[in-house]
Amino acid sequence: MLVKGLRTFKLRGGAILFLGAALAGCGLPASAPTTSQLEGTVGESGVNHVAVSVDERVADILRQYRRPTFASHFKQHGYVPNNRLNPGDIVGISLYEVGGSSLFGTGHSGPTPNTSGGSIVPTGTLTGVATSLPPQVIEADGTVMVPHVGRVRAAGRTPGQLGSDVQKQLQGKAVEPQVIVTLVSSPTNTATVGGDVGQPRPVPLTLRGERLLDVIAAAGGAKYPAYDTYVSVVRRGKIGTVLLQTVVTNASENIMVRPNDQIFLTRHPRTFAVLGATNKVSQYTFDTAKVTLAEAIARAGGPIDNIGDPSGVYLFRYEPVEIAEKVLGRPLHPAAAESTAKASSDAPDFVPMLYRIDMRKAGGYFLSQDIAMQDKDVILVTNADSVQLLKLLVIVRGFTGIAYDLTRGTAR
Repeated sequence: MLVKGLRTFKLRGGAILFLGAALAGCGLPASAPTTSQLEGTVGESGVNHVAVSVDERVADILRQYRRPTFASHFKQHGYVPNNRLNPGDIVGISLYEVGGSSLFGTGHSGPTPNTSGGSIVPTGTLTGVATSLPPQVIEADGTVMVPHVGRVRAAGRTPGQLGSDVQKQLQGKAVEPQVIVTLVSSPTNTATVGGDVGQPRPVPLTLRGERLLDVIAAAGGAKYPAYDTYVSVVRRGKIGTVLLQTVVTNASENIMVRPNDQIFLTRHPRTFAVLGATNKVSQYTFDTAKVTLAEAIARAGGPIDNIGDPSGVYLFRYEPVEIAEKVLGRPLHPAAAESTAKASSDAPDFVPMLYRIDMRKAGGYFLSQDIAMQDKDVILVTNADSVQLLKLLVIVRGFTGIAYDLTRGTAR
């Protein structure tokens, strides 16, 4: 019986050990891959991603890079604010004459009583006559109608120039005429501000030359923090989008607004994700204007003490082709451009990049403070290689424990 029991144990024990080896070969449960496992998959996933170790040169390239801006997207020269009239503008015309019989009214002579019964104008002095015409819309052909003058060209002129022209044409018809033209409203000299602002509306533009922050303030200001709000400007078929925080902190982005510009504010909280062997796997919002890689790792509690590999912290990001080429120090293969992603319909090609940071070295902490996080970045903290061996030993120990129990049971 004892011999038979030992044979049974050997068969069962061998099967158990074989099962353990098979499990080890198929892969052990893990919260993240190891560094060797991750980098061994480059080029195998169908995504043409590139792995790069971060050093001072790479960090300097990433620190200096700026996304496309309003200043580069829209031409800033060649426009000067003006108050020239356009078809659709509404103007008011006031005409003044001096004394006697006139075209637009009758002057009078004699004393003018004041409230106390005295006179404030000497007898025989002629008084002026003022006439205000009803506000008029400048017609599609660019003209307005003035009594005793006819249609006068208004489009393309300033209110002062229009007044001078009308005054000249009244000479000899009115008594020393003087004409003042005022701009009542100018629908054509406005910018439309909408989206996440306090009071979406058209904002009139003046000779001052309003800038982006001026018209946003005139529309009630942004509803949400600047670091969570994007500003889109539509101008003559071109569209540019920039984070509002960038406009606030960079004066060159506070561009001058032009007539017919459409400005739209959209709340879009920026986020990043931290995965792998970290204390708190989660998606995080920025909540500030800038978050560095070091701060992002700290928010997740850093690598788990007995699992995570500080030398294998990776930042996953889609980089523009020109930045990827600077980081790699070489032009990308044409095949890489075919598999790049598009951030938007008019954005440049983007290349998937894996940046590795070695946090076992002091320099890694300084470099991680130089790298600013971007929207939709992903951080992965890999498992240490020793963790996989430890897990395998735990599994084998479980199998040997079962074998030991079987041995004891057989012996009895």
